[in-house]
Parts: sequence; structure tokens; C-alpha cells
Amino acid sequence: MASLLSVGLALQVASPAPPVPADGGQVQTDPAPAILRIRVLEGEGSIHTAGTRSSQPIVIFLTDEAGRPVEGASVSLRLPDEAPTGLFANGMRTEIAVTGPDGRVAIRGIQWARAAGPVQLRITANKGEARAGILSTQYVTEPAGSSQPRRGPDPAGPPRPSINKEQPSRSKWILLAALIGGAAAGGVAAAARSGSTAPGAPPLAAVTLPTATIGNPTITIGPP
Repeated sequence: MASLLSVGLALQVASPAPPVPADGGQVQTDPAPAILRIRVLEGEGSIHTAGTRSSQPIVIFLTDEAGRPVEGASVSLRLPDEAPTGLFANGMRTEIAVTGPDGRVAIRGIQWARAAGPVQLRITANKGEARAGILSTQYVTEPAGSSQPRRGPDPAGPPRPSINKEQPSRSKWILLAALIGGAAAGGVAAAARSGSTAPGAPPLAAVTLPTATIGNPTITIGPP
């Protein structure tokens, strides 16, 4: 009987006492949050150079409905499937991390593709039944000194105005007709002056105007 009492006393002494809170209350476990809130503390709206690996981390902060950090929550980040996009350090477009006691996760080493433009990074978090999601915008720009290729001039050149081959020929015939007409008119005027200045001279013979016939188009000068 004495041996049994001694064994029981030894077990009672060896058993650890339950923790006692400093305020004398009962110990409470951290319940699952009812609401999750996601904030991007670092890296929101960052500008990255196309074709390079990001050196600045994206830091995400997760809190509950009371603003307290949420530990042990799963945070998933997803890059677009189409350019502009990139790859996480694991070589995929999806990265999953778990928040620490401070409710934070840091994502580093994103390899950005060579296409420039805004990138919508989808961030989701969950713990228990609580879930949340946001979009974070990142900007990928062309490397310094690069520019879009310029289009060269059209080998054919600008359209040239059409030239009517008949115009020079027509102008030539009109000019020739004008010269002949002027010469004929000059001859008539000279004859008239001669007749008026010599009253005693015999009458001049009638002046016959020359007739010029020119190919198509035809111009005829002289009496009908």
C-alpha cells in the first residue's frame, strides 16, 4: 500500500503543471480569422526593365478583421499567361508562400519577360474559411536606349503625278500656229503701210496669206 502511494506521489510530482497566464485567465488559442485583408507593403507600382530579374522584393502583409497579423496563412501569387508577364524564382508563373508571425511574406527574383507594359499580379490568401484577393500592378519598360524600330521609306517612293504625253505635243502645235499667224498678220500690216505712204506708186498686188497645214491636230490659216 505504501509503495502504491509513493508511486502515485512521484507521478504527481513529475507531471508538468499547465501554463498559467500572467493575468490569471485561461489560455486561448488563436482562432481562425473571419476576414482577411491583404496589403502590399513594398513593390506596389514598381518599374522593372524588360528581360531582367527583379531585385526589389514584393512584401505582402496579411491581417484579420481587427488589423492583427495573421500567421500561417497561405498566400498565392499569379502572373499573367500572356505578355507582358514573367516567371517567379521557381520557374513558374505561380508562387505560394506562408505568412510568418508578423503576417508577412516576401517574394523575390521575378524574371520579367522582354515584352513591355503593365503587369497585373493576382494575389490571393486563405486561412480556414477566410479568403481574400487583390491585384497588384507592376510596370515593365523597355531597356534604356532602346526604341521601337522605325519603318524605312517606301522603296517605290511617293506617288508621282501622271503626265499626259499629249500635252507637250499640243503645246508645240499651238505655239507654231501662233508664230505663223503672227507672221501673216505682220505681212498684211506692212503691205498696208507701204500702200498708204506711196500715193503715186502702182497698186500692190493682193497679198495672199500662206496656208499652213499641220498634222493632227490641223490648223489652217488663210482665206477659205
